[in-house]
Amino acid sequence: MQAPDVLADVGHLDPLAQVARALVLLKPKRVLEVLFGECPDGLLGVFSRFGSQPVYGPETYRLAFELFSDPRHRHRAKVLGQLPGQIRPEHVTVAASLDERLLHRSVLERCHPREVAALNRFVEMIVDLCGATPELIRESLDQLPVGSTGCRMTEWAEGWLARQVRLPFEPPIPKTDPDLKLRLGADLISLGRRFRNCASQRQSFSFVGECLIYEVTIPGEPAVVELLRLSSGTEVRWVCEDLLTVRNRRVKPETAAAVKAKLDQHGVLYQSLTRPPDDEQALHRLLDHHVRPAWDERAIAEREAGGAILDQMLDELEEEVHGREAA
Repeated sequence: MQAPDVLADVGHLDPLAQVARALVLLKPKRVLEVLFGECPDGLLGVFSRFGSQPVYGPETYRLAFELFSDPRHRHRAKVLGQLPGQIRPEHVTVAASLDERLLHRSVLERCHPREVAALNRFVEMIVDLCGATPELIRESLDQLPVGSTGCRMTEWAEGWLARQVRLPFEPPIPKTDPDLKLRLGADLISLGRRFRNCASQRQSFSFVGECLIYEVTIPGEPAVVELLRLSSGTEVRWVCEDLLTVRNRRVKPETAAAVKAKLDQHGVLYQSLTRPPDDEQALHRLLDHHVRPAWDERAIAEREAGGAILDQMLDELEEEVHGREAA
């Protein structure tokens, strides 16, 4: 549609000059109606917040129009309009691409378009692995501070790792096994505190299914087994990456033997869990070949001789450090 009063007596002007005159004289809402056929509520306000300079990528204007004109995108348009200050093209892109469960002002303030695909995948994962509901996801997003400073989306995602309760596949060791217990999420934090190790830092590995941590509950010595996932085509196997007791020390020979038997039972691969035969040890000495077993008689003897005193000193030091942190 053309406004006669705007285009009157413009025959002497070239086409570009005629367009320029129309843009100057027409009201902004009327310009949008000419361009898109209509100007839905909220669109003019968003366009005014793009700033005085043209945005890069003309598709941003069309995308913004689609958000405000299509009733299916009403919530996306509402969240986009909640942003304070200037609206950037990436805000529009993110608002149009995010999973519905992630539509939140704090997400739009922090999220870059290149992160959208990963966030959309992550929200599907926390539904499957953490039992997340739309209400719980919304509650976690509400806890993000307003504004683009402070907590990043990476930190928000890491907060969900402690809520993991299941794996995306059947575990290599059944839940019914009484001696090897899978630890996920918050249980890894508890395990790390009890064993004085870095189990809490393995949350992301169990979340994506690369490594799994099992607590050994066989009577005797407390221990932790770490399993590494290996694959070739469609075949998946698990291998024992480590077997350690408190403070990442090697376990007693009887503990290693008991765990080895359990891994045999479940088809888990391992290397050097137990002491090699005497003839094999002689060959190793001849070749100057050293293998780190899961246990070490010399380390065990040293631990029994004076380890209790060292453990007590370390415990007292940890309590002192934690006390200072709490203060």
